[in-house]
Amino acid sequence: MKSIIQILNVVKVAGRSKKTGNDYDMRMAQCIVQKVNPDTGVIEPLIGELVLPERFKDTPPGTYDVEFEVSISQDKRIGAQVYSIVPAGANRPAQPGKDMKAAA
Repeated sequence: MKSIIQILNVVKVAGRSKKTGNDYDMRMAQCIVQKVNPDTGVIEPLIGELVLPERFKDTPPGTYDVEFEVSISQDKRIGAQVYSIVPAGANRPAQPGKDMKAAA
């Protein structure tokens, strides 16, 4: 599932878990999601926070095409997590081999 998300601010949340005693360091992206209402076709903004995976923790504020994948949480609930973040409107890199086949 893909969405256009505007990241306004990224907040560092760090500390030590009371339950496990392990240190944690997360990034919470404060966002606006542009959701299309399926009944009216109107774009409705949703405002909320998105947990950024470790590999995206240095993502600066901006507008992005965000792709999500299905995941299972610690409490066994089905949800979604960020799979990829690409600046909105950016050309995606070609997949290996596709350009070579077209040139042949």
